[in-house]
Amino acid sequence: MNKYLILISLFHLFSNQILGNEGAEVAVVYNSLLQESKSVADHYAKSRHVPANNLIGLPLSKNHTISRADFIKTLEKPLIKTLTKKKLLNGNTGTIRYLVMCWGVPFRVDKDNSIMSPEGIPSSLQRNEASVDSELSLLPQYSDRIERTGVIKNPVFNTTNPKSISPDNGLLMVARLDGPSSNLAKSLVDRAIAAEKKGLWGRAYIDLRGINSGALKSGEDRLRQVSEIISRSGFTTVIDNKPTTMPVGFPGDKIAFYAGWYGINVEGLFAEETVDFATGAIAYHLHSYNGSMIRDAYSRWIGPFINKGATATFGSVFEPYLELTPNQPLFFARIIQNGFNFAEAGYAATPALSWQTVFVGDPLYRPFGKSPQEVELNLIKNESNDIEWFRLLAVNQGLKGGAPKEAAIIHIEQLKEAGGSSILQEKLGELYAETGQKNKAETAFKNAISLSKSIKQKQRVENAIKKLNP
Repeated sequence: MNKYLILISLFHLFSNQILGNEGAEVAVVYNSLLQESKSVADHYAKSRHVPANNLIGLPLSKNHTISRADFIKTLEKPLIKTLTKKKLLNGNTGTIRYLVMCWGVPFRVDKDNSIMSPEGIPSSLQRNEASVDSELSLLPQYSDRIERTGVIKNPVFNTTNPKSISPDNGLLMVARLDGPSSNLAKSLVDRAIAAEKKGLWGRAYIDLRGINSGALKSGEDRLRQVSEIISRSGFTTVIDNKPTTMPVGFPGDKIAFYAGWYGINVEGLFAEETVDFATGAIAYHLHSYNGSMIRDAYSRWIGPFINKGATATFGSVFEPYLELTPNQPLFFARIIQNGFNFAEAGYAATPALSWQTVFVGDPLYRPFGKSPQEVELNLIKNESNDIEWFRLLAVNQGLKGGAPKEAAIIHIEQLKEAGGSSILQEKLGELYAETGQKNKAETAFKNAISLSKSIKQKQRVENAIKKLNP
């Protein structure tokens, strides 16, 4: 038996979650003064089987930012009243776990200088500006009259049990379908459902800054942990260590995951006219204000990501401070390795509520909710070209688990899909090169180029050939 095949048993990426009708656990909030907002709500309800009783329209400001007083008067109190009337939420009991904010609902609560923080709070945290969503996540605690004067500890931070993220523990998961247009907001749902059906396939790109010491090293360490989590899950992971962001022309294709930092506005690879995001792609660029302009297609990061084809993203609407941003390793571990959906992973990774975070995307999006056996059978049954990505995932996991490169080569050579796959030919070329088989490497790389339809992949493989012949 091929020694490599023994290690395929380590293939544990997909979690076999037992799911009910999660749509019944969602309440959808839209701006009743904007028809586009209602159309997003209706599209989501139809797509995710959300009961009609769970749709809530409120007359809200058309501005992105509202005052604390307006937030309480026009959104928080009317929403609590409506949720109670509809028997969806009453204090910390209810039938819902999620709130979806639709395009047109404000996403920032401005600072109220009349609200004073308690004594003993560090001056940097004596702030009450926040994201609308983070404030609404605390609705199950409203009856306790909690003071919204700054950071409130997330009671389920770092949980390994997704069902613990519920009103019972004082928390609603709030996400939003938003972006530069209402149509793009709708597309987030469509992309999520498509990825759940066919799988999330592609590569991961981690954009480091080359920081090895100092106050910012913790941010760099987080991203290194993300790269390890994703690569151990079997995804080909490309790491850029240069201080600048990945530049224009960077050979990034089929982007399933992206994590980087610290540019104020979208730039480099992601400022190109088109970006090759995979269906279902999750993208995150850490910057203090990356979520402050969600509805702008060209400013900050969240709006541009959505505009270019990402399916889920998150960020901050005001200054959050590094340690109070979502913990990226936790987020990616929960969604990839533990089978959490987007909202569950987000709130399990968020240390602070009544703070700055927004999650933009379908909260129910669960890209890894099936067993590998079911995934493989579906790919074969549907004669999907994505089987090549499944094969590559297994190869990468085997290598991470200690399989010899020579065994991986034999395994790929024996795959019936290998001969017609640019993806597997590229991997074969890399393995040949790493084992000193220069001629075979060049042949495999040339095969990959001839089979590929991706300009970015061709560029990357051509660079690999040049390294063979310096």
